[in-house]
Amino acid sequence: MNIIKKTTSLTLVAVLAMSGCADLDITNSNAPDQARALAKPEDVESLIKSTFLTWWQGTHTTGGSFNPGVMADANTSSWGNYGMRELSSEPRAAANNSPAWNYAYALEQPWYSWYGAISAAKDGLSSIAAGQEGGKSFLADADSDTRAKIFANFIMGISNGMVAIYYDKGFLVTEETDFSQEISTVPYDELMAGAIAILDQVISDCNSNAAVSLPEGWLQIGDLTLGDLGKIAHSFIARFKAGVARTPQERGTADWASIKSHASQGAPMAPAGDGDYWWTRTQYYTGISASWGRADYKMLGPADKSTGYATWLGDGSDATIAGRKAYSMETDDARITGPLDADGLQTQGLYAKNEYRTRLVASRGTYHQTYYLFNRTRDYAVDQGLVGPMKDINQSELDLLQAEAALRAGDAAGAATLINITRVGNGARADGTGLTAAAASDGIGSVSDAVSALDGGSLWAKYKYEKIIEGCLMHPYTGYTDRRGWGDLVKGTPTMLAIPGKELEILLMENYTFGGQDAVGTPGTAGKIRNNGYRSRGFNIEWERVTPLNKADLH
Repeated sequence: MNIIKKTTSLTLVAVLAMSGCADLDITNSNAPDQARALAKPEDVESLIKSTFLTWWQGTHTTGGSFNPGVMADANTSSWGNYGMRELSSEPRAAANNSPAWNYAYALEQPWYSWYGAISAAKDGLSSIAAGQEGGKSFLADADSDTRAKIFANFIMGISNGMVAIYYDKGFLVTEETDFSQEISTVPYDELMAGAIAILDQVISDCNSNAAVSLPEGWLQIGDLTLGDLGKIAHSFIARFKAGVARTPQERGTADWASIKSHASQGAPMAPAGDGDYWWTRTQYYTGISASWGRADYKMLGPADKSTGYATWLGDGSDATIAGRKAYSMETDDARITGPLDADGLQTQGLYAKNEYRTRLVASRGTYHQTYYLFNRTRDYAVDQGLVGPMKDINQSELDLLQAEAALRAGDAAGAATLINITRVGNGARADGTGLTAAAASDGIGSVSDAVSALDGGSLWAKYKYEKIIEGCLMHPYTGYTDRRGWGDLVKGTPTMLAIPGKELEILLMENYTFGGQDAVGTPGTAGKIRNNGYRSRGFNIEWERVTPLNKADLH
């Protein structure tokens, strides 16, 4: 793989850092070297092609990719790796934003990876613009120039968007950004609006050049055109518009007609892995290791027909939480368990397996422990040897976003139809057992209804269950963004991260953070879950290779 990513291209991040706190007159001594490095058309094209890998690694292979899932209590882990234990323990603590924290890299890597992708895309666009002076093509032909420019802007859109999803503020960088002027941070909502504006233009440009091919190595997907890239951009806009909300109020006032429109025009995205640079940490480790692929009861428990889940939840007090123990559910969901075997034990479900053991260390909180292994990604990690499709956008995500739009519009029948695509398609069995179909007669309920897969649940309750279980371990952030937008995160969970402490030192800004039970009621920190969560109605880019997990990693 020919990745042209010189140290000099990190200049962008340095400029961002410095211009965030002062209007400085800086001479960039690296600029001549950068100009020489990107003088050749093939180098520029290679640089732009590599930007998606930078975005992908920032999203899927950094250590921090596990943290949104455990903060959302979709998957569970008491291992210290990447800060999972500290970010998911109860009572929740504030996110440790000290650059001296052992796991500071887990909060930093997404930031620097996404801005690394922006940096490379911006460099590539500048080189193409300079090379086109006089009306000539810079790359091989006009289509090559068009493809590279559209792709670079696509990367800038999804990278700015991910910063807005996870951090409270950031630098909005577009093709037109002038680094000779002061650049200041903007809040997440303004940053997301800028990202979506970029992607809207990408869609328009893709539609105007729909037949232009997109080589397989650019997105790790074969037989794509710019027309197909435009559909994927629709998917990102739908995800971003729904997911950027920090509170139920913000998610409720999102433009759901627009979200529905974009989701209906979107397409899935599943790049192929190569077992080397292209891989996904969450889908790999949870697929090969039963110690990592644990399913939190807050994800599976809402499908429990017995009183086990309600007992496990208790009254939500600290004492009840500390006393929670792993148990076997009674459920009709075919994704969790198959029929009982001759010994009366639950058999493998479509996504999960009851191991009748916990694996996680009791001294770190028995509330982390679960009998259930969520091994949905085993085919990618083991059977396909990391070279199969890596899921990021599934059709189910697009269908279910349209279901939420229908619920918010009062369309019970439309919502039920969309919910049943996975509820019946994946939750029921060929022999007629399993989850029964949702129906308009279930009643719409409200977003305050707790998650439930049971027949007595409202459409909102059933919808939230489908969205959580179908999204788990696909795109690492959707379970987290859904729960925070519904108001269902555990109290004290950070609803966003601060600019990493390391970056704050560069910016000469005071350190700050979000989360912790002591901060409940303040912006950036989740409040108390309604009804205890139980209700049936109602900048150094390193191209990382896979390192096999061993016992020493579990600390």
